[in-house]
Amino acid sequence: MGPQRVTGRQPDFGKYHHSTPAESAEIRNEARALFMKAFDQLPFSRDEKLTILDVGCGLGFLSCVCAEFYPNATVVGFDTFEHESLEGSSLERARNNAKILGCLNRIKFRRGDIFRSDYSKDEFGLIVSNLVFHNLGRKRFEAYDRLAGWTKPGSYSVIGDFFFDHKADLERLSNLFASVEEKPNPFVELGYRMLVLSSPLRKMRGPRRKQ
Repeated sequence: MGPQRVTGRQPDFGKYHHSTPAESAEIRNEARALFMKAFDQLPFSRDEKLTILDVGCGLGFLSCVCAEFYPNATVVGFDTFEHESLEGSSLERARNNAKILGCLNRIKFRRGDIFRSDYSKDEFGLIVSNLVFHNLGRKRFEAYDRLAGWTKPGSYSVIGDFFFDHKADLERLSNLFASVEEKPNPFVELGYRMLVLSSPLRKMRGPRRKQ
């Protein structure tokens, strides 16, 4: 039996900018339900030994959701832990949240930047991200290219984000992935969309690792 949840303590996943703590908690509750529904429709069993990458993991919210849904999975979550979009973000707080929820033994948190990290040689069955890419502005298109470079045939990516220029985003993603499926959600009018991306459309060359 693995580590158990720490009784009497609750994780603190922080507050999103332009929202109150209560609003942030509500956003996460809704996002958790949406991601779990999307996971349930992927061609993986819940007890599969997946390796999952969480892009821009913040304080570990989505990494812990993945570990909860897939109890035999291992998760790698990386973040700069410096972006203003999530107040008080830190590597130590992310680890503490996973410890409280009893899943730190299956989650590895790392400092990293999507433009400098290189996961092209890793074998992730699932890549996830929530509310990250819209913070990158026009550089998000470069980030999509890198995401495709980390994706292997037969793997999937599930992204929840504010695609404010969704036509341009969907066009770019459709040129990179074999399938781009939008999942229904109650926040479409606000620009939030949940996309499931499957397999790179063509063999992508991973970025060179910086020394």
